[in-house]
This record gives sequence, C-alpha cells and structure tokens, in this order.
Amino acid sequence: MNYLNKNLAILSLISLPFLAFSQKYWEFGLTPGAMVYYGDLTVPHVTLMETNLSGQFSIKRYFDREHAVRLNVLHGTIAGSDYNYDRNSERGNEFVGKLTEFSIMGELDLKGRKRYSKKMDFQRTLSPCIIAGIAGVYCKPEVTYGQPENKDLAINYPAWHFALPIGGGIKMDISEKIFLGAEFGLRITLSDYLDGTQASGNAYKNDSYAFGGLTLGYRFLKFKKTVTSF
Repeated sequence: MNYLNKNLAILSLISLPFLAFSQKYWEFGLTPGAMVYYGDLTVPHVTLMETNLSGQFSIKRYFDREHAVRLNVLHGTIAGSDYNYDRNSERGNEFVGKLTEFSIMGELDLKGRKRYSKKMDFQRTLSPCIIAGIAGVYCKPEVTYGQPENKDLAINYPAWHFALPIGGGIKMDISEKIFLGAEFGLRITLSDYLDGTQASGNAYKNDSYAFGGLTLGYRFLKFKKTVTSF
C-alpha cells in the first residue's frame, strides 16, 4: 500500500462515525375518530352525549428518524346543550357547529431510532409520539337561545379562530410502509365563540375541543447516503 492509499484508508476509518443516512421521507395518514366540545354549555365537565364523529387527513415529513412536521385537515361536528346540565338548564342554549381545522404541528417519534438503524435496517416498532402546533379553525355554529333577551343574540361572532393543538399517540408498524396508530389531542382555542355563547356564559374562559381516532398510514420511502460533520 503506497503512502496515498494508506492515508485514504486512515481518513475513511476516521470518517466512519460521521457517515449517516438522510432518512427524509413522507407519511400520509387517515384518522377516523370522534370530537368532543368543552365550553360554556358543558361546564363543569364533558359529557359523552356531545361526542360526534369526525375525521382527519395528515401529510407528514420526517427530517430524521425522530422528528417530523405534519400538516393536518380535521373536520367534524361539535355540539352542546344546556339541558344536559342542571346548573345551565334555565338558560336553555343549544348549538351545533360544523368545524374544520387546518393545522401545522411538530411530531416527536420517541422510538424512531429503533425503527431505522444507521445502516438502514428496518425493524417493526411500537412507538409513542408527542405532537404540538398551531391551527386555524373555521366554525360557524347554529345556536338556539333559550331566552329571548339573551345578550348573545345581538352579537355577530367571528367564524375563524386560532387554536393550540397538543397531544400524543402510539404507532405500530405493520410493514416498512404501512402502519397503524392511535391519537388523542386537545385543542386549546384562543376564542370563546365556538359555541356562540360568551356574554351569557363564562367570558373569562375560552372554549376547547378534543379529537381522538385510529390512523391508517402509509410511508413513501426514498433514502440516500450523505456525509455529516460536527
């Protein structure tokens, strides 16, 4: 081995710890589930009587084995009735609203490193996930006010709202490309108008809603080798 080849061999050995694979890939998921509202018409607790079917479609971009950014569209129905609660029944408000949420969230796949080794070996993994982000929400509720002098009748509430989605889930690999999952998330809104009730309700506490469901997902995989350094 001449001097040049010897040095190239030494350099290659030194560089091995810094060789990595760019594991950027896309995931698509469809999540049928249920949505429940919490606000002025459900205080002090949530009732399952006001749970409604909903669904979510997500597009997710992984930038390494653990971290991803996802875009979601969630659609469903939220509803509430004062008559489900003795303390609210005298007011008599009821509402139903079609809700559509557009969100961008970060996702941390807590066992993503186990799914793919640095040598690109795949291993079926059962992995918990944490999600958080921001969302724009469209909801224009249809409200029936129980009292003709209700203060909310004179107010035209906005239909667009901001929310902070937070939650988690678990993902189970069926194959390298197909996975199943379960997800639950709370949406903390920056609005007290989802239910069309504020002036006659708790004006100091914003509305919120939660979504949970089961996911069927698919991965589009295309890996390539790259070199990383300090």
